[in-house]
Amino acid sequence: MGIAERKEREKLQRRADIVDAAERIFFSRGFESSTMDEVAAEAELSKGTLYLYFKSRADLQFAIFMRGSDILMKMMGEEISSENDGYTNLITLAGAFIKFSRNYPDYFNLFMQFEGMRMGELNIDQKQIQVYLKEQSPLALVSEQVNQGMRDGSLRGDLSSEVFSATLWSQMLGVLMILNNKADLYEIFDLKADEILQTHLELVSRGGLGANYKT
Repeated sequence: MGIAERKEREKLQRRADIVDAAERIFFSRGFESSTMDEVAAEAELSKGTLYLYFKSRADLQFAIFMRGSDILMKMMGEEISSENDGYTNLITLAGAFIKFSRNYPDYFNLFMQFEGMRMGELNIDQKQIQVYLKEQSPLALVSEQVNQGMRDGSLRGDLSSEVFSATLWSQMLGVLMILNNKADLYEIFDLKADEILQTHLELVSRGGLGANYKT
């Protein structure tokens, strides 16, 4: 390995170490209560060195968000099957998202925080966000399966695929947010989260079923 390759590997490792440190600080103290000084101390770096890698807390938050998004994307990707129609794959994608919210609550909470922010509020490269949303995000996977469902007839083809995808995604985020934040409320009425989620999926998805879908 040459000097340039070794330096690049060391740079990537240091960046990963910084993100590790930021996760420990942000997840234990909360993003708003954390500082770059604390992250630098946790990573055993000077603040100046930290800023060589990340220009702001928002940059670090986005890096952590991307880690969680990569995990979710992998979980969702493993559920997609070429043997299924688009509708069936959408149901399995929703199941993967539910599993992610339970297995990785810190990443999920950060995910929900990011989804609730205006793009202009994020002090990071807007082009980077746009590329992520269109090509690398869970929403992009949902959009792929919506388009697949419209092609194979398992979903209605008379709707805008973009609007269809955004609606499904937004509604799923809303239901998961409420179930995670108001779990004790549902327990009072002896309602189970799984039953609510399944009913939600059936109600939403059946309104978009195509002529070729067989019940």
